[in-house]
Amino acid sequence: MIAATSAARRDERELAARARAILDFVGLGAKADVLARNLSCGEQRLLGLAIALGPAPAILLLDEPAAGLNAVETGELMRLIGDLRIRGMSVLLVEHDMKLVMGLCDRIVVLNYGQKIAEGTPAEIQRHPEVIRAYLGSDETLAHA
Repeated sequence: MIAATSAARRDERELAARARAILDFVGLGAKADVLARNLSCGEQRLLGLAIALGPAPAILLLDEPAAGLNAVETGELMRLIGDLRIRGMSVLLVEHDMKLVMGLCDRIVVLNYGQKIAEGTPAEIQRHPEVIRAYLGSDETLAHA
């Protein structure tokens, strides 16, 4: 930094400390100096989450955050999102991993071909006839399978 003021240096130190704290939170603190392209797929997903947390959003919008993750990585992602919720952050999640959805969400909206077919708690969604029909098939569909 050429001719940086003391205020600019202080701001830079504060931002660097915040970035380190976020990397530590998502479990990437030890890899802070590793290029993103050299991180595993799961670690790149965590880095994406860290980047989204940078501006301290009130609501976090996540689109398929578990896509491509193995069961261990998905479990870690669930823990992190749960921790964010405990800290008061709202999370809007678009996800197909039903274990993750059922384990994290208070309210679920189910779409089928872009049409809303159900809304409710995880327990309500699990027994909703339209959801069962759309995602598990009807009795007739299962009988012919």
